[in-house]
Order: sequence, then structure tokens, then C-alpha cells
Amino acid sequence: MKNLIVHGALFVTLGLTTLASYAATDAKLITEQDAITAALAEVGVEVLGIRFDEPDTQWDVFVRQGDKAFEIEVDAKSGKIIAAEEETLAEIQAELSGDLSHEGVEGDVDK
Repeated sequence: MKNLIVHGALFVTLGLTTLASYAATDAKLITEQDAITAALAEVGVEVLGIRFDEPDTQWDVFVRQGDKAFEIEVDAKSGKIIAAEEETLAEIQAELSGDLSHEGVEGDVDK
């Protein structure tokens, strides 16, 4: 009787797994980017833009949360956060448009 219950529970579990797997493969799934967008929206973060900073081999990710904006520097090799700093929306727009030069480069206006 004990074996029968175990086998019955296994049959039900396998049946549900098979049904769930079938439903997931048959349904249209959202993309990875859509999932990220939904998650960020849930916590009130909006991605304003991203650019590759070649001299530093890093990604500069610009985000806004409420009335605050941030530049988050991500090492392109390791994926680790190098720095995160609050910036104005004007600074971020200038960086994304190319109006601000790379830090440390002669003529840099973002020091």
C-alpha cells in the first residue's frame, strides 16, 4: 500500500510536470529584455541609456529612479560594478549624445 501511494504521487507529479512543460513550450514567452524591463519598472528604475566606454573597457549604464539619475560603470570583462554616482539628467543626456568627452582626456568637460 505504501508503494502504491508513492507511485501514485510520482504519477501525479510527473503528470503535472509534463503538462506544465507542454504549456510553457506551446505559449509565446517574453524576451529576456522584456523581463528585465518589467523587473526594473517594478522597483521604479528606468534605463535611460547605455554606452561602451572603450578606453576603460566598461559599460556606462544610465538609469533614473524617481527624480534621481545615476551612472553605473560596469566592468565589461568581469561584470562587476566599478562605480555608481548620482548625476543630473543634463549630464546624462550630454554623455549619451557625445557632448561630454571621456574623463581624463584632454578637453574633458565632465570633471
